[in-house]
Amino acid sequence: MAGAKESAVAKSTGRQKRMLQADGAFLNALAQRKKVSKKEARYRVQQQSSDSCVKCKFNLGDEEKCHVVRGKIDNEHGMSKYYSPKGVGMLPGDIVWEHVKSAGKKLAYGEGHVIKKGAPGFRCKDCKYYLYSRDCLIIEGKFTPSMSCGFIVKLRSGTKI
Repeated sequence: MAGAKESAVAKSTGRQKRMLQADGAFLNALAQRKKVSKKEARYRVQQQSSDSCVKCKFNLGDEEKCHVVRGKIDNEHGMSKYYSPKGVGMLPGDIVWEHVKSAGKKLAYGEGHVIKKGAPGFRCKDCKYYLYSRDCLIIEGKFTPSMSCGFIVKLRSGTKI
């Protein structure tokens, strides 16, 4: 998994547990199309910690953004009450799938944080939501196998669809 950030691993691999409070906050942010304020999320920058945004499944490392918390975040030292590491609760892509099923429509392309080339092992072709027709089950648009988004769920991970 060279080249993939810890957050990419946290949000795309593993078996799922039941939906937790942080997962519900992300589902709510999707439904309302509005993220939680830093104050409401109790976001803070810590001097020392073994856990930080970069290890959270809601982190978009390159963008310094969070799927749940509004505004720029500090990958290395940031933390909020919605911190959720690998193996805790549901994977973000599966939460998006739940949203798509209930809303009856996919996320717009711009909401998917799509990049032209993902890290090896973290590309559309590695995602359970990618269709070989170059469509995606959760995001509008056409995708090449080398592309990636902020919601990739690696094959054989997460819940069954």
